Parts: sequence; C-alpha cells; structure tokens
Amino acid sequence: MMHGWLSSPKAMILTPLLLALVFILACGGADATSVPVATLVPQDQPTVASPQATASATTAPGQVAPTTAAPQLVVTATPRPAAEQPVVSLGKYGGVINMQQYAGVRQRAIYQSSITVMNQAPVMSMLVMYDPTTPDQTDLVCDLCTSWELADDGVTYTFHLNPDAKWHDGVPVTARDVVFSFDAMVNPDQFELIKGRSTSSTVNAGLYYEAGNAREIDTLTAEVVTMFPSGAFIAAIAVETAPMMAAHTVLDQGIVQGVMDFPNLNGSGPFNFVDQVKDVSVTYERWDDYWKPGLPYLDGMKHFVITDAGRAIAAYKTGQILTTNWISNLTPKEAVKLDEEMDNLTVFWGGPTGGLHIHMNTTKAPFDDWRVRQAVQLAIHRQPIIETTSGGSDAMGYGIPEGFWFSNSAEEYANMVGFRELNGEKHPDDIAAALALLEEAGIPAGSGTKIQLTARNCCGYPDQAVQVKEQLKDVFGWDITLRVMEASAGFDAYWAGDMEMIVQASALNYMDPDGLFSNKVRGTVPQWIGGGRGKFFAVDGVEDLFYAQQIEQDLEKRIAMTHEIDNLLLNNGNGTVNIYWIIRDHPVENRIQNFNFDWNNKKWEHVWCDPAC
Repeated sequence: MMHGWLSSPKAMILTPLLLALVFILACGGADATSVPVATLVPQDQPTVASPQATASATTAPGQVAPTTAAPQLVVTATPRPAAEQPVVSLGKYGGVINMQQYAGVRQRAIYQSSITVMNQAPVMSMLVMYDPTTPDQTDLVCDLCTSWELADDGVTYTFHLNPDAKWHDGVPVTARDVVFSFDAMVNPDQFELIKGRSTSSTVNAGLYYEAGNAREIDTLTAEVVTMFPSGAFIAAIAVETAPMMAAHTVLDQGIVQGVMDFPNLNGSGPFNFVDQVKDVSVTYERWDDYWKPGLPYLDGMKHFVITDAGRAIAAYKTGQILTTNWISNLTPKEAVKLDEEMDNLTVFWGGPTGGLHIHMNTTKAPFDDWRVRQAVQLAIHRQPIIETTSGGSDAMGYGIPEGFWFSNSAEEYANMVGFRELNGEKHPDDIAAALALLEEAGIPAGSGTKIQLTARNCCGYPDQAVQVKEQLKDVFGWDITLRVMEASAGFDAYWAGDMEMIVQASALNYMDPDGLFSNKVRGTVPQWIGGGRGKFFAVDGVEDLFYAQQIEQDLEKRIAMTHEIDNLLLNNGNGTVNIYWIIRDHPVENRIQNFNFDWNNKKWEHVWCDPAC
C-alpha cells in the first residue's frame, strides 16, 4: 500500500509539518560506550533582505513537510545574539557503516562539480551549514564559524571563526582560508594553480559575491561583502558545493584539492580518507583529533559503488549496506517497496530536491530550431512518466514547483499549456500545437526524423528515457535510438557536446528563485544545451530578468519577474523540458541513530549506531 504522504505530493508541498521526528536512544551493547553529544552552538538564521523560501524539509513516510517561509523584506542589521548551549543527548562511539554510492568517483577539483560531495563531504567543512541534527532544513548553523552578523548596509557579513578549528595537517583554520575559498569559488583563474578549474556550474556563491570583496579583519575574523542585499546568500553558501579549502595547501604547497587526489585532500572535517578502489569503494576513518569535541561517533565508513538499483536493494536486504552516502538510485516505487519489506529499515523522504529533465543540444539538428524544442515541451505527457516512475509520488514538473511564496496560483497550474490533461489524456490542443510547430519547421510528424537519446546508467534514467522515446515516437513518428552510457562517461560526453537529447536530473539546492533559475542562465545546463563546455545557450530576456529579480526589494515585483522568467522558459523553445520534481528517498537501516534527511551536506559526524554496526 502506498504511503499516504507519497501518494499525495501536493499534500507534501502544501501542508505544514505536523509531526517531528523522535529518536529513541536505546541502551547499548557491551561494546558501545555512551557519551554526551558535543556539537557546535546552534545559530539562528540571519536577518535577510529579500524573501527566501525554505529548503525542502524532510520527513519519514507518512509525514508531511513545510516548504514555505514568510517573506522578509527589510534588512535589520543587528548583531547576532549569543546562542544558548544545546540540550545534551547521548550517542555511542564505534562502528563502521557500509554505504551505497550511486555512481563512481568523478575526478574533479573542489568547486568543479557538485557530484564530489559524495566523497569530499566527510573530509571537508563548511563555513555555515544546514543543521543535520534536526529535520528542519531551514535551520542554518555555524560549522567553521561561531557566529556571523550583517551590517547596516545589508551586504557586509562578518564571520567569526572557531578558534579550535584546524586542518587535518594540524594548521589552524584562519580568515585567510575563508577569503581564498570565496575567491576560488567564483574566479579560480586568478590563482594559476587552479586556473580554469571551476565550471561555475554549481557554486552558488557566484550569484552574490565577486572576487576581491572579502578580507581578513584578523586571524579569526573574515568580512565578506555581497554585490547586493539578498536573503538567499547564507542559504547558498551552506550547500555542499561551497566547502572551505586550506589556502596554505593550495597556494603555499601547490596541491590542488579534489577527489582526483584523495591522499592529498586536506580537509577540516570529521573523517580522513584511507583508501580508494576505482569503481568499487572509498574508505574513511575517524579523525581522532577532530576539533569538535566528542565527534564523530563512528570509527569509519566505506562507500561501495553500486550503480544498479536491483543490486542496491539486494545489498540492503542482506545487510551489506546500511544506507546511501548521498542520494539513492532507487525510484520512489522501489524505495516504498523496500521500506514495506524491511522491518529494520526506514526510508526518509524530502522534496522537491531536484528535477528530471529532457535536455536538447541546441547546436545540433533538429534541435537547433526553437520550434522543434517547443514542440517537445508541448508534446511530452508527464503524468504517465510520473506514475510509472514513482507511482504518482513525484511532483509535476512545472517551471516553478507548487507551494512556495513565488509559485503560480492553482488556476494557473490547472490551465498551463503543455501540462494539461483532458479526461486523463494529454490535452489535444497541446498535441495539435506541437504538430503545427514541426510542420512550420519543415519536419512534419511521420517524416522519420532520426534522433539519438542518451541516458546515463544511473538513477532510473534508461527506463525514463524509454518512456520519452515511446511518447515522441507515437506523437511525432521520430526514429529514436537509445544510447545508455556509464554514469561518469555520460557526464564527460555531455560536457563535450556529444549528445543530441538526454534524460538527466539536476539538484535543487535551495528554494528561492535564485536557486531555481540559476542553472538556466549559468553553469551546467546552459552549457550542455549550448553544445558543451563554455558554449552557453539562453532564451532571450531570461538572463536580464534573472539578475533584475535578485536585487528587487519589492516582493510583488520580484514575484512578477519570477513568473515572467518562467513564461519565457516554457514558451520560447528552451533547450530544457521539465518532466517532474523529484521527491527524494534515503533508506536508512534502523541501527543508524540521529539521522535526518540532509540533502545539502553529509559529513556524518552526528550519527551513531545502536546496536553497534
């Protein structure tokens, strides 16, 4: 039987959180020692200058999640008050958790790709982070800092660093590291060693900060000045793409940081790298000298590369793996079934954490014609794909998801061209409009147009691609060849422009118009659909509107701009077609305690095993 929350994604999006997660801390075995949790002092969210919706909250099956925050319109530049010490709870030391990793390690430098979070997160630390000890993903707390404040001008942030924080080589974390990290995120070319390393594909700090606008006030105090007031800045730098790097390691010792060189990855996080077996596993061990007293609890972790969902399910059922290290490659239907069949496992849910898309290479025929791209947008029947993939639990792929402060109205969604149904079928007016566009483009339906559709062998993409293939074959008569590629090789092909049409998901790191539309005007997506690395595609008018809405302080005007961006992307032959918003699953074996769905940064410092792993 489908969990009620999953069977009604609208309820997930629109209904406030009714139940909080409760962890019952059982008595440990003889080999487990009870110890107090010692965590950083939690920090309240800073005052913001413009409305910011929350990141996707997390729930266990049967629970619902809040996704809307009250908009803030006025900057109030007051110092952050001293926070109170958290309530002490008990955890247990020891144990090694075996985890699934849904794809192989990509040989990338930090800030080059978000995919490295699977392997860099346990080793690195953030300046600020989403609190992993609570299911509320609106809760931003310090990681390397102890506090921050915003000045009267609304753009000057002062971060105070933890004096105990240090890198794995024993060197203290200083303001120099913060300044270097911010500058390296947005302009690596100023540093010869890392020149050209960043694709700016996922480094959201670049939306708000430009190189040169951070400085060291003293050893433990860094000032960061943003380009304009924004309530989304702190949320953007709390995502997994913005870890802090050791300036002395990169600039003084000449060692580029990233998972291309695991042994020389010098982080400040709770775990050290031990070993990698290519395309098999990555092993970590507890850093005994971690600067957060008492953490982490685990002795270590081992991440096993398991790209096939069937193998992952078998590994869960036999106890070979206990959870996944970042995201699962199970479909929601598979995750629900696994949850139902395993009494000793719970599947946690959060969403929308990303979207599934069709991307078209606008430099290759027939997708170099906007009318063909728009025809695909109109013809795709999303509802059957959602039903087949997740049993209806994923959310309709509107340009703006439902339920946020900047969403469209229910009436607008019900009548949205390209998404409509009539009597449970694709609306005939949308099909007719799609066929007319192909006729205008000179490739009428039935002409046997040959298309190559590519899917990485990951995350259900091949199965979803089959559904896309069959739909376009039925409506347009296209002769579509399906190419399935190994996951990492697929990414390399997309960056090289070696694709015509692909099925691929993307992450939604924070729910603000900035986070929602940034990958349409900068970074990964506009390069893929533009023909490869450095070749950007944009719908006319979108980029100007995107940057204008960032600095707009009038709430209603900003919402109107957001809707205008959405309309331009939906109706003018964009190279990306949204299919659905992903309601993400995360299976967790019940021995793992103090787990909360955490889409943004999985350092694993706060969880323990009881009974022992």
